Amino acid sequence: MDFHCQHFSARRCQSCDHLPLTFAGSVSQKQNLLAQLFPGVSLQPLQHCSDPNGSRIRARMAVDWKQSSPTFGFFDQQQRVVPVEDCPLHHPLISQAVPFLREFLLRARLTPFDPDHNTGELKFAVLTAAPDSESLMIQWVLRSQEAVSRIRSAWRRLSLADRGCVRVMGIGIQPLRTSQIAAELELNVSEESSLRIRFGQLSLFFGPGSFIQTNHEMAARLYQAAGQRIAAGVPGPVLDLYCGAGGFGLMAASHGRAVRGLEKSAAAVENARRAAVEMGFTAEFRQCSLASEQDLLNQSSGFSTVICNPPRRGLDAASLELIQRLAPQRLLYSSCSPQTLARDLRLLAGNFRPVWMQGFDMFPLTEHFEVLCELERTGGKN
Repeated sequence: MDFHCQHFSARRCQSCDHLPLTFAGSVSQKQNLLAQLFPGVSLQPLQHCSDPNGSRIRARMAVDWKQSSPTFGFFDQQQRVVPVEDCPLHHPLISQAVPFLREFLLRARLTPFDPDHNTGELKFAVLTAAPDSESLMIQWVLRSQEAVSRIRSAWRRLSLADRGCVRVMGIGIQPLRTSQIAAELELNVSEESSLRIRFGQLSLFFGPGSFIQTNHEMAARLYQAAGQRIAAGVPGPVLDLYCGAGGFGLMAASHGRAVRGLEKSAAAVENARRAAVEMGFTAEFRQCSLASEQDLLNQSSGFSTVICNPPRRGLDAASLELIQRLAPQRLLYSSCSPQTLARDLRLLAGNFRPVWMQGFDMFPLTEHFEVLCELERTGGKN
């Protein structure tokens, strides 16, 4: 498969550390890693993109203010901005939006965040593309609320033609001296607060700060594979932990399962509920913190299958405790870190064993990828 990046060749950006391996070599290395980490598990061939070009639908872009005009790119390991505005992995809508970003931040008089002196406002611009509708969503990640009114005013002054494909705009407030984009406070700017994106048969809604699988094709295949495992598994209700926008839970609902999804983000829960209504599925989604709402969780029982899609750090103590207590017949675990997954499987080994696994090349030409693992209960219910 042909893939070329002028920025990698010129050594401006080395983020795609698997590029020297070629696309086939990268896929093979990831499959070999799974075989080494999980010997004896029924390992399926790693799913990969039909074409990595334009496959990523989300990008976190930093701003280099040292040029004559603001330039967008990525942070390197030294936290310097690498000026790359046309990454070939990005969906074309993302690259095409750069002139809009540059003009908008000047209109809103956004100032660069300086972590050394803790001054300035703008940390990142996070862009999400909806390939099916050719629409774009933008989140400005700021240090404080100082620029909020200017951003809202700049948006209101734009005509529909000036907005182009940008349908949703929001603001995330992250006051910490950190490169993370998870905001402590999310604010709406545009009239619409979420963007609809289709993944195969699923029609999901995402806010500017929502978690989203970054590779559109791979996400659709991941949801489809999860649905197939659920349909072929044991009957009964399904619990979806870390449900986010509801992708896995709604896929289970599409196969006629009763679903409860738990998620700490109120905005994500509202989007999951909206998607359920739009697709005509019966599913319950609740805002819930596993660490603090034990009364609610103590009422949870009777789930034949638990689905979990935790962040890279893996299952927290409360999730592990809940899974052990519920003792479902099946556990479907989606992970973006094979190493973290291996750790959690060791923690669950007393009651569960992995019976099926497949990798999904969510991040082509890098060392990262997604893994879907199915486990079955080995002992009786506690």
